[in-house]
Amino acid sequence: MTRHFLVLFLTLFQDNYVRVGTLLGALAGLWSPEILNGEQATNAFVFGFIGWGVGAYLAHYRSANSQYSKKKKFRVFQGGQ
Repeated sequence: MTRHFLVLFLTLFQDNYVRVGTLLGALAGLWSPEILNGEQATNAFVFGFIGWGVGAYLAHYRSANSQYSKKKKFRVFQGGQ
C-alpha cells in the first residue's frame, strides 16, 4: 500500500512546475475561502488540483518549446574531404 502511494505521489509531482502549481493553488484555497463559498480544506483541495493541472500544462508546454528538447539530426558520414 505504501509503495503504491509513493509511486503515485512521485509520478504526479515529478516536475518543478507541477510542485509549485500545486502548492500555490493550495495556498490560494487556504487563503481565500470565500471564493467558492465552501470550507477551507475543500477549497485548498480544489485549488491545489487546479494548480496541479496548470503546472502540468506549463511543464509540457515548456518541454516542447525548450531548446534542449530538440533532437539532433542523424548525419551519416559519407567520406570525402
